Formats: sequence, C-alpha cells, structure tokens
Amino acid sequence: MKGTTFAHIREFWFPGPTPAEAPAFRDAVTSGNICRERILAFLVICLSIVLMAIDCLVMERGQNPPGIYGVAAIIARCALMVFLSAFLLATRPRGGQPTAALRAWDRAFVTVSLCWCSLYAGALLMVRPGVDPYLMAILTVAAFLYQGALRGALVFGATFLLFSLTALAFSADPRLLLSALVNGGTGTILAFVVSRVTFAGYLRSFRNDAYIVEQKRKLIESNEMLQRLSFRDPLTNVANRRFLEMTMASEWKLHVRSRSCLSIIMIDIDWFKSFNDTYGHLAGDDCLRRVAAALETSVRRSTDLVTRYGGEEFCVLLPLTDLEGAFVTGRSMMRAVHALQIHHGGSPFGRVTVSMGVAGCLPDGSRQMHDLIHAADTALYNAKLDGKNRMAWQDLPGPAGVEPSQVTDRGMRAGRIPPDSGADVSVEAT
Repeated sequence: MKGTTFAHIREFWFPGPTPAEAPAFRDAVTSGNICRERILAFLVICLSIVLMAIDCLVMERGQNPPGIYGVAAIIARCALMVFLSAFLLATRPRGGQPTAALRAWDRAFVTVSLCWCSLYAGALLMVRPGVDPYLMAILTVAAFLYQGALRGALVFGATFLLFSLTALAFSADPRLLLSALVNGGTGTILAFVVSRVTFAGYLRSFRNDAYIVEQKRKLIESNEMLQRLSFRDPLTNVANRRFLEMTMASEWKLHVRSRSCLSIIMIDIDWFKSFNDTYGHLAGDDCLRRVAAALETSVRRSTDLVTRYGGEEFCVLLPLTDLEGAFVTGRSMMRAVHALQIHHGGSPFGRVTVSMGVAGCLPDGSRQMHDLIHAADTALYNAKLDGKNRMAWQDLPGPAGVEPSQVTDRGMRAGRIPPDSGADVSVEAT
C-alpha cells in the first residue's frame, strides 16, 4: 500500500517520459522552450531599453547623480541585452528537428537569465528592500518553460544560492536580509512546485497528442486495409469486378486523352459446372485459385490487371496494349493454365482449359468502356460456341491493332488451340 502511494506521488510530482517517448519528448520540450524563450528575450530587451532610457533621462537632468552603482546597472543591462540578442540570432527558426546547439541555448537562456536576476536582485537590496526582480524571474521561468525534475531542482537551487550570497554581500540590514532570504526561499519553493505542475501538464498533453496520432494512424491503416479487402476477391485473392470497373473507368479517360490502345480479355473456365459436379465445390474452389494464380503470373506488366469477373469468369485489363499484344498475353495465360495439368474427366480435353474473348479499341468520345466489355464478352461467347479451349477476338469500329482487311464479315476472327498441342498454343485463324 505504501509502495503504491509513493508511486502515485512520484508519478504526480516527478513524472518523466518512458524510454520510447524520450527522444520525441525531448525534441518537443526543446522546441516549445525555444519558442517561449524567444518571446521572453524580445520582451526583456524592449523593457531594458525603456528602463535604460529612463535612467539616462534622469541622469541627464541631474535629478539623480549616476554614481558607480547606476553605471553598473546600465552595464549589467547592456550585457544581458547582448546575450539575449545573440540568443535570438542563434535560435532563428530553421525547420527540422532541434539540434544539440538549440538544446545548449535552451539551457544557457535559463541559466544566464536566472543568474543575472539573482545578482541584480541581491545587489538591489543595497538600495531598496524587496526581492521583486528575483521572484518575477523564477516564477516566469517556472510557469512558461518546461524543465525536468533534476534540471528544475538544480536551476532553482543554484539560483537561490547565488541570490543568497549576493544578498549577504550587499545587504547591511540584518532584518532586511532575513526578510529577503525568507521571501526568496519561499518563492523558490513555489517556483519549483509550479515548474513540476507545468512539466507534468505538458507531459500529459504530449502523451494525449501521441495517442491521438497513433489512433489516427491505426484508423488510416484499417481503412486502407478495408479498402484493399473490398477490392479483392476473397477466394482467388485477385482484384474483384468492382475494382475492375473503377480502374477501367480511369484508364478509359487516360486513353481518350493519350489516344492509346486499350484491350481486355474475358476468360471462362470450360465445363466448370461439370467439374464442380464431378469433384465437388472444394475442388472447384481450389481450381479457381490455381487458375487465378496462373493468370496473374502470366501478365507481363504491373499495370496489367487480372480480376475475377464472376463465377468462373475472369477479366484481364491491358492498358496501352493493342490486339497483337493482347494475343501474346492471352497465349501466355493459356500456356500457364495448360501447365497446371488439372485433371477434368468431364472435358473432352481431359484437363481444365479456358476460352478467351479478346477485344481492343482506340478509346474516344464516340464509344463507352462498356462497349469494349461487350465486345470481349461477345468474342468469348463465340469462342465457347466454336468448341471452347480457344481464343476469339473482336475489334470495335476503328480497329486498334488489326487492319480492317483482317476482320471477317461478322467483325470477328477466331482461333483454337488443338487439344494435343501441349505447350504450343499458337492461335489458328478460322
């Protein structure tokens, strides 16, 4: 129980970043301190100029002879202004992470400013009672700058010690000296408490900000993962029809502007219903996965997109590809599927085969992307109608890759792969 209470007290009064938080927190503290110290430095310089102007005006009118102490006060203010000016010059915003030099200037600002105020306030006791400059300095530093427990204890302890020694040297009245030491000591303790509260509050704020950033990062990653999953077919792990339509709409617009050829290949597994009925749906699912993997490994470019269109149908989008290039890709995919050697007793070829419908065009404003899909689907229908295990193709008006003289009366050319051709999947024209 005592250990828990002590831990709570220690966490409240002497909190600190974890090892994982330390580098980022140190940089954040330095950046925050430098920003505030620059404001304080500018204000102190302006105030010093005003006070020095008043002192000079008073001395000029002869109302208060300068004396050695008046001159010393002016020299002290000038020295402080020189340091603060150098601080402002050295800590100009440059972007990036805080450097070791900035951290050194942060420590120097606190040390020099508090030491100067201690010496000035202690020496001022020779002229008048009160420790106002000292209290203002330590409370300002405590409230506006972030300091760890050890640094705060050393800074405020050394400041009070320097103030006490200066007061002992310059104060001739014991009662005035005692009052100054009591007030200074009380103010120093209060400043340390304020510093602890300020530091703890900033640490909590830092952790809250880091937690929010981490949660945002996880949310973005989750959304990206969900988006990727929404565009993937869960069975075959290739892109789904939704992603095909989105990608094709974008590619269609790009190809209209660039006046480049765009082709697609519609693919259907032959006699797949018979395969499912004969070997079961688990074997059918495995067949779909293997065929999809074979198709993906056959495309040549990262921009080529293999998708599952539905059921046992696949669609391959080939940007910047004319019909001749689509034929090459189609032959490669047919070879890959044949190489799987998936036995199919219900097929006259004795193994799983595919039929393909290829279509290509030069996209323009006179046609829509669905026209290209319809052309490939029509070509696929004709390939299956002509005996399956073959490739058929069709050009839209304004052929992209095949001369008009090569197109038959129905706007189609078709070819098949002989069942015994094995690795030779050259397309024969009909």
